Amino acid sequence: MKSHSKILWSDELSVKVGSIDDQHKRIFDVINRFIHEETLEIRSLRFAELLSELTDYSIEHFRDEEKYMVEHGFPGIKGHRAAHKLYIKKVAFFNHLYDDVNPTRPEDVSDFLKEWWINHIMLLDMEYKKFVDKCNNGK
Repeated sequence: MKSHSKILWSDELSVKVGSIDDQHKRIFDVINRFIHEETLEIRSLRFAELLSELTDYSIEHFRDEEKYMVEHGFPGIKGHRAAHKLYIKKVAFFNHLYDDVNPTRPEDVSDFLKEWWINHIMLLDMEYKKFVDKCNNGK
Protein backbone atom coordinates (compact mmCIF):
# COMPACT_ATOMS: atom_id res chain seq x y z
CA MET A 1 0.00 0.00 0.00
CA LYS A 2 2.99 2.35 0.29
CA SER A 3 2.79 3.24 -3.40
CA HIS A 4 -0.39 5.24 -2.95
CA SER A 5 -0.11 8.94 -2.21
CA LYS A 6 -1.40 10.46 0.99
CA ILE A 7 -4.50 12.60 1.16
CA LEU A 8 -3.29 16.03 2.17
CA TRP A 9 -5.12 18.76 4.04
CA SER A 10 -4.97 22.23 2.56
CA ASP A 11 -6.58 25.55 3.42
CA GLU A 12 -8.84 25.30 0.36
CA LEU A 13 -10.57 22.37 2.11
CA SER A 14 -11.34 24.45 5.20
CA VAL A 15 -14.98 25.27 5.91
CA LYS A 16 -13.69 27.78 8.50
CA VAL A 17 -15.40 25.97 11.37
CA GLY A 18 -12.63 24.74 13.65
CA SER A 19 -14.39 21.65 14.99
CA ILE A 20 -15.49 20.48 11.55
CA ASP A 21 -12.08 21.15 10.01
CA ASP A 22 -10.47 19.22 12.88
CA GLN A 23 -12.79 16.29 12.23
CA HIS A 24 -11.96 16.35 8.52
CA LYS A 25 -8.25 16.33 9.40
CA ARG A 26 -8.75 13.32 11.69
CA ILE A 27 -10.59 11.47 8.92
CA PHE A 28 -7.69 12.24 6.57
CA ASP A 29 -5.35 10.80 9.21
CA VAL A 30 -7.28 7.50 9.27
CA ILE A 31 -7.31 7.37 5.48
CA ASN A 32 -3.56 7.98 5.42
CA ARG A 33 -3.08 5.09 7.83
CA PHE A 34 -4.99 2.94 5.33
CA ILE A 35 -2.65 4.08 2.59
CA HIS A 36 0.63 3.70 4.47
CA GLU A 37 0.01 0.69 6.66
CA GLU A 38 2.78 -1.69 5.60
CA THR A 39 1.03 -4.88 6.64
CA LEU A 40 -2.51 -4.00 5.66
CA GLU A 41 -3.91 -7.03 3.92
CA ILE A 42 -7.32 -8.30 2.95
CA ARG A 43 -9.05 -9.83 5.97
CA SER A 44 -6.34 -8.64 8.37
CA LEU A 45 -7.33 -7.51 11.83
CA ARG A 46 -5.74 -4.10 11.16
CA PHE A 47 -7.85 -3.65 8.03
CA ALA A 48 -11.00 -4.38 10.05
CA GLU A 49 -9.89 -2.02 12.84
CA LEU A 50 -9.28 0.88 10.45
CA LEU A 51 -12.61 0.31 8.68
CA SER A 52 -14.39 0.31 12.03
CA GLU A 53 -12.60 3.42 13.25
CA LEU A 54 -13.40 5.25 10.05
CA THR A 55 -17.05 4.18 10.13
CA ASP A 56 -17.52 5.18 13.76
CA TYR A 57 -15.79 8.52 13.40
CA SER A 58 -17.55 9.35 10.12
CA ILE A 59 -20.93 8.81 11.78
CA GLU A 60 -19.90 11.12 14.63
CA HIS A 61 -18.66 13.73 12.15
CA PHE A 62 -21.82 13.57 10.04
CA ARG A 63 -23.96 14.03 13.16
CA ASP A 64 -21.99 17.12 14.20
CA GLU A 65 -21.92 18.55 10.69
CA GLU A 66 -25.67 18.07 10.22
CA LYS A 67 -26.31 19.70 13.61
CA TYR A 68 -24.27 22.71 12.44
CA MET A 69 -26.32 22.90 9.24
CA VAL A 70 -29.60 22.76 11.16
CA GLU A 71 -28.42 25.47 13.58
CA HIS A 72 -27.65 27.74 10.62
CA GLY A 73 -30.82 26.95 8.64
CA PHE A 74 -28.94 25.49 5.66
CA PRO A 75 -31.61 24.72 3.03
CA GLY A 76 -29.55 21.99 1.33
CA ILE A 77 -29.38 19.73 4.35
CA LYS A 78 -31.65 17.06 2.86
CA GLY A 79 -29.29 16.40 -0.04
CA HIS A 80 -26.29 16.56 2.24
CA ARG A 81 -27.81 13.97 4.57
CA ALA A 82 -28.52 11.73 1.58
CA ALA A 83 -24.84 11.91 0.56
CA HIS A 84 -23.81 10.99 4.11
CA LYS A 85 -26.17 8.00 4.11
CA LEU A 86 -24.82 6.75 0.77
CA TYR A 87 -21.28 7.00 2.10
CA ILE A 88 -22.17 5.02 5.23
CA LYS A 89 -23.82 2.35 3.07
CA LYS A 90 -20.73 2.10 0.87
CA VAL A 91 -18.37 1.75 3.83
CA ALA A 92 -20.77 -0.75 5.44
CA PHE A 93 -20.60 -2.71 2.18
CA PHE A 94 -16.80 -2.81 2.49
CA ASN A 95 -17.29 -4.20 5.99
CA HIS A 96 -19.81 -6.73 4.67
CA LEU A 97 -17.36 -7.95 2.03
CA TYR A 98 -14.62 -8.42 4.62
CA ASP A 99 -15.25 -12.20 4.82
CA ASP A 100 -16.58 -12.59 1.28
CA VAL A 101 -15.01 -14.88 -1.33
CA ASN A 102 -13.98 -11.72 -3.19
CA PRO A 103 -13.32 -9.19 -0.42
CA THR A 104 -12.62 -5.55 -1.07
CA ARG A 105 -8.93 -4.81 -1.42
CA PRO A 106 -7.50 -2.18 0.95
CA GLU A 107 -6.27 -0.22 -2.10
CA ASP A 108 -9.82 0.01 -3.41
CA VAL A 109 -11.04 1.27 -0.05
CA SER A 110 -8.33 3.93 0.19
CA ASP A 111 -8.96 5.06 -3.42
CA PHE A 112 -12.69 5.39 -2.73
CA LEU A 113 -12.10 7.24 0.55
CA LYS A 114 -9.66 9.75 -0.92
CA GLU A 115 -11.90 10.56 -3.86
CA TRP A 116 -15.12 10.68 -1.82
CA TRP A 117 -13.82 12.93 0.96
CA ILE A 118 -12.08 15.43 -1.32
CA ASN A 119 -15.14 15.69 -3.58
CA HIS A 120 -17.55 15.85 -0.66
CA ILE A 121 -15.69 18.64 1.08
CA MET A 122 -14.96 20.65 -2.07
CA LEU A 123 -18.50 20.39 -3.45
CA LEU A 124 -21.09 19.74 -0.74
CA ASP A 125 -19.41 21.12 2.37
CA MET A 126 -18.48 24.30 0.55
CA GLU A 127 -22.19 24.83 -0.18
CA TYR A 128 -23.05 25.20 3.51
CA LYS A 129 -19.89 27.26 4.07
CA LYS A 130 -20.96 29.72 1.37
CA PHE A 131 -24.50 29.81 2.76
CA VAL A 132 -23.32 30.56 6.30
CA ASP A 133 -20.80 33.13 5.03
CA LYS A 134 -23.53 34.86 3.04
CA CYS A 135 -25.88 34.91 6.04
CA ASN A 136 -23.18 36.26 8.33
CA ASN A 137 -22.17 38.98 5.85
CA GLY A 138 -25.78 40.05 5.46
CA LYS A 139 -26.19 40.80 9.16
